[in-house]
Amino acid sequence: MTGLVVPAAARVLSARELRALAEVAERERLGWNANDMSLDEEVLFFLLPYSYEAQPMPLWKCRVIAVSGGLPVEIGEGKRIRFGRLDVSLTTFRRLPVASRKAERQLLHWLAWEAAVASWRSVDEDR
Repeated sequence: MTGLVVPAAARVLSARELRALAEVAERERLGWNANDMSLDEEVLFFLLPYSYEAQPMPLWKCRVIAVSGGLPVEIGEGKRIRFGRLDVSLTTFRRLPVASRKAERQLLHWLAWEAAVASWRSVDEDR
């Protein structure tokens, strides 16, 4: 398989850090779309790079994944996950804190659950 190797580790951000990156994206005329996600302090944000661009500057196009309530999961409480997009310069991206292995695993489980729920809804709607 050929192509650009994207960074393996997801980055994790606070609402304050995401707001600062969004302001830079708007000022630099880079891509940013929050898709109605909340920028509350109780939300944990992950950045997952998916595509490299060299123009207007070297940057990563990233999927923003917002998880309400952070990492702790209370029994019986579901997570609300929202998705957005943000372009981040390579130098800024490298400086962002890397998500712990535990956080990445938990994110994977949440995303798998969201995919399963979406699939079940699709099957129910087809009946």
